[in-house]
Amino acid sequence: MKIMAMSDIHGDFETFDKALKVVKQSDADVLTISGDILGSMLNEEETESFMKKLYLMRNLGEQVYHQTNGKINTFKEFKKFLKSDNLELPYDVKSDVEKYLQFEESIKERQILQYNEFKERFNDLEKKIVLVPGNWDGSCIDSVLHKENIHNKGSKNINGIEIVGYGGSNLMPQGLSEDAMTEFDGDEAFSHFSNYEDAEVILTHECPRGFEGNGYFKGEYSLLANIYKNTPSLVLCGHTHSPLIAEEKKSGTIIANPGNLGRYNGGNFGTFLEINIDENAFVKPETFYQLNGNDVKMQKL
Repeated sequence: MKIMAMSDIHGDFETFDKALKVVKQSDADVLTISGDILGSMLNEEETESFMKKLYLMRNLGEQVYHQTNGKINTFKEFKKFLKSDNLELPYDVKSDVEKYLQFEESIKERQILQYNEFKERFNDLEKKIVLVPGNWDGSCIDSVLHKENIHNKGSKNINGIEIVGYGGSNLMPQGLSEDAMTEFDGDEAFSHFSNYEDAEVILTHECPRGFEGNGYFKGEYSLLANIYKNTPSLVLCGHTHSPLIAEEKKSGTIIANPGNLGRYNGGNFGTFLEINIDENAFVKPETFYQLNGNDVKMQKL
């Protein structure tokens, strides 16, 4: 099975479309995406306004938590409590709460529109598509990309190779509500992968601990523990925006991070990988792609 591995597109359709041309011309069987399909739905001014109102909501949430003796202890329950008019608020605070809730609805609507744009491109691609969400992806992803999304679901079998996935991250992005992002639960992830101990390929957004590349963020111990326990042939990850191909020596598992395909905060972008895994689950990274304007640089591995 030949894999085209991408990650961290961040809603950069211009770069994604260029990469898709390469995928379409390839003999790849499957396109994998390791999360962060979308980026921020807000411009700079909107983000500043949204974050101010989010901080207000957090403070109100703490007040309600104490007033209800901890009975209301999640952001989702708190918003439901607010909508029930059980909390008397000054007019200006109530106005900010209403604006925050309007922001949430607007963000969700924009996300669904972009997910539908990705869906159109996927439908035009004569390849299998398998993905997991990242921390920038809203919980509404499954309403549009249910077929492609394998986060915490059953596995996908492609040409005799089993792929299982668990996405999300605990890094809270600016411009997304606390209950809309996909969180990473290490215990849940470990349990999920243990149910598919024979899966040859693991698809995640977070990286295993110790395999972050040059990324600023630290990887997850639970993903490393899964490698030790189940010894998958290949782990495809993302999140750190740092391309990496490495072998975990104890298990022989190959960990591959294609880097960020999409533009993000002015950093490097435009990278993805081609990887082959044969019928014996032997993994061979083949090509590292770097988009540069309209040019595609190919580095054989």
